[in-house]
Amino acid sequence: MSLMKKLVIAIVAAMPLFLCGCPDDNCVDEHDPKGYVVKMKNDYTNRVIVTMFVNSSNDTSYCCASLRNHTIKITGDYYKLNSALYYDVAYTSIMAEDWNEFFSDSLSKHIADTDPFEEVYVCHHDYDMDALKAFIENNSLNKLERLK
Repeated sequence: MSLMKKLVIAIVAAMPLFLCGCPDDNCVDEHDPKGYVVKMKNDYTNRVIVTMFVNSSNDTSYCCASLRNHTIKITGDYYKLNSALYYDVAYTSIMAEDWNEFFSDSLSKHIADTDPFEEVYVCHHDYDMDALKAFIENNSLNKLERLK
């Protein structure tokens, strides 16, 4: 195998680490969002969430499946999104309990929604669910920074 081919394989193998984040808490910036409050068109809490990646040729690929605790219902159509970024999130049609690693090769066939959020508010503090629910019920989401 040529050196160039080995290099490409090594880069592709390391890509999920760079795209999905750091495996240890030491690389988390204290100014990074603690999560997001999102208003969603549909309830995807039990669906597998993936990260979208668009390359320079505008080809979209999906990686970094997350099965549980990524989207937690607060109240009504509002959810807490536990993700480093909100704009590269897509939800699949795959139920978390049905996940199997063989889906990794065909994630694009199972994408249900690549634009699931009607509203997005960033949380720079680690609010508990009661505080987030109070923001929503008291119509005071304006206390959070609105991104969408």
